[in-house]
Amino acid sequence: MPARYGGFETLAEQLAKGIKPEFHQLVIYCQRTAYPELNGGERFEGHQRILLPLRANGPASMVHDMLAMAHAALIAKVDTLLVLGYSGAWFLPFVRLLRPRMRVVTNIDGMEWRRDKFGRGARALLRGLEVFAARFSHQVIADNPALVDLARKLHRIEPRLIAYGGDHTVVAAKTSATLAQDYYLTIARIEPENNCHLILAACATANIPLVFIGNWAASSYGKTLKARYSDSRSLTLLDPMYDLGDLAAVRAAAVGYIHGHSVGGTNPSLVEAMFHTKIILAFDCVFNRATLADAGSYFVEVDDLIKLLRCEGAGLIDAVKLNELRNQYRWSQIVDSYLDVCREVQSASSVR
Repeated sequence: MPARYGGFETLAEQLAKGIKPEFHQLVIYCQRTAYPELNGGERFEGHQRILLPLRANGPASMVHDMLAMAHAALIAKVDTLLVLGYSGAWFLPFVRLLRPRMRVVTNIDGMEWRRDKFGRGARALLRGLEVFAARFSHQVIADNPALVDLARKLHRIEPRLIAYGGDHTVVAAKTSATLAQDYYLTIARIEPENNCHLILAACATANIPLVFIGNWAASSYGKTLKARYSDSRSLTLLDPMYDLGDLAAVRAAAVGYIHGHSVGGTNPSLVEAMFHTKIILAFDCVFNRATLADAGSYFVEVDDLIKLLRCEGAGLIDAVKLNELRNQYRWSQIVDSYLDVCREVQSASSVR
């Protein structure tokens, strides 16, 4: 708090902003090293913020989340524990023993074990953690209709569908973008399953201007791509941008959005793109089709994307459909949905 990494952080921030502290108090657990300017856990939007000493991603997240759960159950003594992701799911059986009356709601994210970046051992571990999350949560949340279907089949549970919002990005642009004219935009973590290589190759081959914002220095994959394409006349590779005003300027000047994510449920960057453009070219997978309700245009290979980039009208979403999609992904109703789930699990416990 405030969000500095990805979709879950944005979700937590929007919950904190949308839930009035005089009605419901949140205790939010954050990574201390991400906020060196904070001496303590200063409150955020009227809610309590706890800073933990470990990283909240990677292997350390398994302990980070365990510490957060233990504090929430034994010290903060919360009524409902909302877990974003399942790194700490191994601790759920213990936390339920420690505090039987506390309800557990887990957002399982995008089935992390499906990601190409993980080896066989990591995938097996992540799949096991997902089983723990499904087994020991009172309610599971999935952010995408396709993910709901997968969770039903794999874990024989009935997840609640709650997506992400994108309207928080609709802010005044700080400055005018000083970039190439008529460019497409992509915002993504630079990972193989996000098909960054495919997008870059297609735009470079077709000589189509592209602005690609991502964490190029975070992996050998990203460093290799940046070295290969940094001299391309049609491509502009930028480092991550977290200021919404700066991003608004870049988004406003783009003619369309290219989305390469192939796993992970509903991706925040795709939802956010809907609020800034009516032209979306997306990688063809069940998650993206579900998020867009089959609107836009889809590609699988480099040649597919090149054809779309050269085809007038490709990716265009009509105004009525676009308005329907935007209404579906507004934070106000998403916050209400999370509150409804918390009330329901509490009501179920009181009945028992």
